[in-house]
Amino acid sequence: MFRKKNDLRTPMELFGSTPGFIDILVVVVLCMAAFIFFDQKYDMYVTANQSSDLLDLIFSGKILSFYTYVNFGAAYNIVLYFTLAIWELPVYIINHILPLSNYDVVLELWARFLSIILFCICGYQMTKLSEILMSDKNKAKWAGYYFISSPLITYCVIIRNQLDIIPVLLTILALKKYFNKKYFVFCILMAIASCFKLMPFFIVVPLLCLAEKKIGKLVQYILLSFSLYTVTNFIPLLTDPGYGLIQSSIMNSEAFAPYIFKIVIPGGVSNTSVFLLLYFLICVIAYIAKPKENDFQIYVFLLGFASLSSFFLFIKWHPQWMVLLLPFITMLVFSLFDFEFGILLDIALTLGFLVTSILNHLTDMVFKYSIFYTITKGQYSPINSFNPIYSYFVDHKYTDIIPSTLFFAGIISLLLVAVWNNRSRSITFSNSFDNDYKIVRGLLYTRSALILIVILPPLISYLSHPI
Repeated sequence: MFRKKNDLRTPMELFGSTPGFIDILVVVVLCMAAFIFFDQKYDMYVTANQSSDLLDLIFSGKILSFYTYVNFGAAYNIVLYFTLAIWELPVYIINHILPLSNYDVVLELWARFLSIILFCICGYQMTKLSEILMSDKNKAKWAGYYFISSPLITYCVIIRNQLDIIPVLLTILALKKYFNKKYFVFCILMAIASCFKLMPFFIVVPLLCLAEKKIGKLVQYILLSFSLYTVTNFIPLLTDPGYGLIQSSIMNSEAFAPYIFKIVIPGGVSNTSVFLLLYFLICVIAYIAKPKENDFQIYVFLLGFASLSSFFLFIKWHPQWMVLLLPFITMLVFSLFDFEFGILLDIALTLGFLVTSILNHLTDMVFKYSIFYTITKGQYSPINSFNPIYSYFVDHKYTDIIPSTLFFAGIISLLLVAVWNNRSRSITFSNSFDNDYKIVRGLLYTRSALILIVILPPLISYLSHPI
C-alpha cells in the first residue's frame, strides 16, 4: 500500500536465497528469551549510574574529579563512561524535568538497549564488510546473518549484559577502512576500540605489519593506535587522585599484566611467556609475508584470529570478551570450500565455550536479576539448583578440561583448516571468499540453538518448584 511506483523491492520471503523471515525469527526468539530470562545486572547497573554521575560533573564543571566522585570504584576507561553518558543524556534530562522513581533501574535498561541496538548495527556493518570481500552479494548477506545468529553474541551481549559489542563494531568499521587502504582511519578507530577493551590492540600490530613494510611509518601507525589509550589513562592519573587509588585496587585483585606471564616455558636463567612468544612470531610472520593481492584478505583474518586466539588460549579471559572473535570466525567459515564443515567447527568451539562458561562464570544472580524472575519470584520456590549442568559435573567429578579443550581445539582446527584451504584454492576463484557455498539451514539453526543449553536448565529447574 505504501510502495512507491516502480519500486522493485520484493517482500521478505519465509525462506529464500537470502536470510528470510523464518531465519530472522529464529534469532529474534532466542534473543528475546535471553533478554527476558537472564540479566547480569550488577556491572551494567553500576556503570550506567557512574555515567550518570559523569553527566552531573560535566554540568557542574568538575569533570576532572570523576574517579574520586563516584560512589563505587570506576574501573573502566573514561571513554566508556563518556560514550554511555551521551547515550543516557535523554533519560538524564527527563529525570531532571520529571523525576523518575526508579531512575537507576531505567538507566540500566536503557544501557542494555544500547547493546542490543549496536548488536543489530554490527550485523548490518558485517554485511557491508563482506560485500567488500565477496562478489556474491547474497553470500555477503548470509555472512551478516551468520554473525547475528551466533550464540556467542547472544550470550556475551544479552545474557552477560556487557558493552563489549562496542569494540566489536569499531573493529568491523576499522576493517572496512583497512581494506580500502585508509590505514590512518583504521588506526584511529582501533585506538578508540582499545579504550573499551585492550584486546583490539593485539589485532592492530600484525595487521599493520602485513600492510606497511616501511619501519618508520609502521611505528607511527602503531603509536597512533595506542595513543588514545595512553592519553586517557595518563591524564586522569595526573589530575584525579581517585583514579590512582582505583588502579591500585585493581592491580591487587584483577591485574591484567600477571596473566600475560601465567603460562611460561621454563628456561635456564628465566622463563618465557608463551603468549608473548607466539604474539611476537605472529607479528614477524605478518611483516615478512608478502601475499598476492587476491590472498591479502584471508591473511588479514588469519592473522587477526591467530592473535586473539593466542590471547584467549594463554590468558585468563572473561566470557563476554569472546564476542571479539566473532567477526574473524564468521569470515574464516565463509572462506572455506567445505562451508558445512566450517559450521561444524564453529559449533564445536561454541559448545566448548558455552559449557566452560557455564561451569566457571554462570551464577544465580544472572537469573535472579532477570525480568522473568522479578515478575514470578512469588510463585515459585527460590532456586535450589540454579545451574544443573554445574551440579552434574560436580556430582560425577567431571572437570571443565573437556569443554575447554573442545573450545580451543575448535579454534585451532578452524585456523589450520582455513590456512590449508587457502593454499589449496583453485585459481578459478579470485580470492578465498568467492568459493561456492550451500546454505544448510538445519546447521545454522542448530548452531543458534546452542544458546538453549544456557537458557533452559535454570529455567526448567525454577519452574519445576512451584509454591
